[in-house]
Amino acid sequence: MVSRRNLKQEHELAVLNSFADHLKLEGKSLEILEQPDPPEAIVNIDKTKTWIEITDAFLDEEHARSLMNSIADDVPHIVDETRDEAEIEPDFQSVVHGVIAKKYDKKTMLQAHRTFGRGILLVGIFTPFNSASGIADEERENIRELVDNKAKAIFDKIYVYDGTLKHKFYLLFEQL
Repeated sequence: MVSRRNLKQEHELAVLNSFADHLKLEGKSLEILEQPDPPEAIVNIDKTKTWIEITDAFLDEEHARSLMNSIADDVPHIVDETRDEAEIEPDFQSVVHGVIAKKYDKKTMLQAHRTFGRGILLVGIFTPFNSASGIADEERENIRELVDNKAKAIFDKIYVYDGTLKHKFYLLFEQL
């Protein structure tokens, strides 16, 4: 177990290492140069310097709290109460759109873009009702539209990954 304070850093490092494994399968290498936070990492991918930001899309706040508190050893675990499916917000796609839009509007992301150019956004998918692969298939065009309506092309690529079990990455968006 880990303290809540260190949980974010350990989660980010685990995601970065999983992303490095994903790139390795594509014949690419990822080297972490530094972790300034924000962004989560300055990296070399095949000797090209870029930056990576990580965010998560949870089913809802109650689900997020339950998952995170179950891992931390310095806060009580808050159980995600059993809810009827009808009570759960069915539009998880809007959650994914929201976390991506928020990153495009964030001042620290604009600063990272000014300093390092376009980066990579990794979005963890935390819901029992869909998967990263499903989101990538269903939302590719909608995310392109969302990004095209933003003033700056902050991210060169956006990947979604399954937040639980093994991190498997799927390309959701690539800047043309």
